[in-house]
Amino acid sequence: MKIDRLQAFSDGVFAILLTLLVLDFKVPDYQAGHLSQAVIAQWPTLAAYVLSFFYVGTLWLFHHDYFAKIKQANWQLNVINLSILFAVTLINYPTSLLSESIAQQNGADIRFAFTSYAIVALVISALFWVLYRYMALHHELMRQYEQRHEEFYQTANYKFNPNKPGIFQWQSVDDVFLMVVD
Repeated sequence: MKIDRLQAFSDGVFAILLTLLVLDFKVPDYQAGHLSQAVIAQWPTLAAYVLSFFYVGTLWLFHHDYFAKIKQANWQLNVINLSILFAVTLINYPTSLLSESIAQQNGADIRFAFTSYAIVALVISALFWVLYRYMALHHELMRQYEQRHEEFYQTANYKFNPNKPGIFQWQSVDDVFLMVVD
């Protein structure tokens, strides 16, 4: 399969997901003259939307940049990519849980919603790791076939810091994210 088709499909999934995130916004019930108060009361929906929009947007940018380094896909890479896309689309549900639980102001529900969000994020990260490992073993799919295993991770904007066990640093987004896997 040509990598262009895989990238186009993936871009479409990310675009649809970003569109679906905004569908949580509804015109609130309000009394005449109190629309502004009703809209302000929807701040949890806006906060959850902003969080997920930038998270999914960052994932899309990373996915796009990473797959630009790949010259062709095989069925295994397609399955890995579909798994990543599936996990990314799951983020819509914990986003809704976050906005609703914050609006209800119940501590236990908020913790559960954030835990759900974190679990989905962990699954996404784990699947990207599977992608890196797979591509490290299949250099022939990369644009620069002669890359050695160690150079692959630098080219993919990925760095494992062995001096900090359990910590992965994602350089593709300027070291903004730090994921502790312990």
